[in-house]
Amino acid sequence: MSGGACVADDAPVPARVRDAAIAWRLRVDEGDAMDGGEAALQRWLAAHPDHTRAWRQLNQLGAELDAGLGAVRGPAARAALARPGSTARRAAAVLAVALAVAVGGGQLLDRFQPTAHLLADLRTGTGERRSVALPDGSVLHLDTRSAVDLAFDATHRAIVLRAGRVAVETAHAGAAERRPFVVLTPGGSLRALGTRFAVQVLEEGASRVTVTQSAVAARPPDCAAAPAPPCAGERIVQAGQTALLHSGRVQAPEPAPPEHDAWKDGLLVVENQPLADVVAQLARYRPGRLAVDPRVAGLRVTGTLPLADTDQALLALTAAVPVEVAYTTRWWVTLEPRR
Repeated sequence: MSGGACVADDAPVPARVRDAAIAWRLRVDEGDAMDGGEAALQRWLAAHPDHTRAWRQLNQLGAELDAGLGAVRGPAARAALARPGSTARRAAAVLAVALAVAVGGGQLLDRFQPTAHLLADLRTGTGERRSVALPDGSVLHLDTRSAVDLAFDATHRAIVLRAGRVAVETAHAGAAERRPFVVLTPGGSLRALGTRFAVQVLEEGASRVTVTQSAVAARPPDCAAAPAPPCAGERIVQAGQTALLHSGRVQAPEPAPPEHDAWKDGLLVVENQPLADVVAQLARYRPGRLAVDPRVAGLRVTGTLPLADTDQALLALTAAVPVEVAYTTRWWVTLEPRR
C-alpha cells in the first residue's frame, strides 16, 4: 500500500473483491480450474493487498465452518454432507454465504428487501410487483425494488419516486379537479397531461420517462413542478417517446423501445441485447447473486422472458444462446459457456 498505510486483516473488503475471492474459492474447491489456474490465482493474490486479505478472511471462515460442521450430529445432516460429489460445492456455498454475511450482512438482506426505503409509503421487494389505487382514482403499478411516497394535498396530486420504476394511469379528472398530477424524481419532475406513462430512477441521480398515451411535461430539478411559473428547461414528451432527465437538464425525447412496459405483465422483452445487459435486468427480480461469465457476456439475445419465474427465464436463455446455468446454490448463480 502507498504511504505505508496498514489495514487490519479483518477489515471489510470491497464487494467486487469479495465476489472474486469467492469465485476463486469455488474453482479451487470444485477442482475445475483451468490449466495454469494456480498460477493465475497467485497473480490475482499478488495484484492488490485487498485480494490477499479477502483470501485470508475466506480461509479463516472456512476453518471456523469446518469446526462447526465437525460438531454436526444427526444422520440426515451427515448424509447430506457426505453425498458423493456434493461436499465441495456445499462447503463452498456455505463459505460464500458466510463471507457475504461477515463483510456485508446488510447487502445480503438488501437483495431480498431493499433496506434504504423500508419507511416508504409504498414499496416492493425483490421479484415483487404490485398495483395500487391512489386517492384520486389513478392507478400506480410498482415494479420490483421500487419505493414511493405519496404527497397528495389541496394543491397537488404528487408521488415521490425514490427508487425503482412505476407506471402511472391517471384518473380522468372531473371539472372540479384542478390539481396537477406530478411525479417527483431525483432527476426532475414529470407532470401528467392526461396520460399513461412510466418513470424509472437510474444511477447517478438520473431518471427516465416513457410515455404510452397523451403527453408528459418533463422539467429539470431547478424548475418548479407546478405548471406556473414557466420553465425554459421544460420539454414535452409525447406518446411513443422516452426522455432522460440527467445532470440538471431534460434531454431531447427519442422513440421509445417497443414493449417498454411489458414488465407490468410480468415479461421482459429484449431485442438484440448483450447477454450481460439481459442478465442485469433479470437480476433485479431475483434474490442473491446472478452473474454472467465474461466469456459469454457479449452474446446477443432476442426474445421474451418471464419475470415471475427467473429459473424459467434462465432456462430460456440456454435455448437462445450457447450457455448453461451453474447453480452453486439457488442464491449464487452464474451463466457460463456451454460445455
